Amino acid sequence: MRLNGPKAEGKRIVLNWNFTDTHESFILNLENCALTYAAGAQASDADASFTLSRGVLDEVIAKLTTFPEAVGSGKIKVSGDPMRLAELMTLMDEFPRMFEIVEPKRTAVS
Repeated sequence: MRLNGPKAEGKRIVLNWNFTDTHESFILNLENCALTYAAGAQASDADASFTLSRGVLDEVIAKLTTFPEAVGSGKIKVSGDPMRLAELMTLMDEFPRMFEIVEPKRTAVS
């Protein structure tokens, strides 16, 4: 998981997601330094709601477009405060894409 627990301390963010092509809905909830989701539901007290196709989300994840560009072009519809998603993203750690899975045994040089 990429959520940085100490940075998320004391934060509460609730986001609704609606996917138009798959007809799925989710609540993404950050609370008590834990990021959870509920499928098939929407929160009445969400900070923001996003309506988009799954394909658009895939494009954002693959960095073929940015979230703001997709909003600007109308591919993502937003209600509420979209900056809450930006705030959530600042709480994520970034890891290098390429790293050694198995490292060679290192011997001490004397």
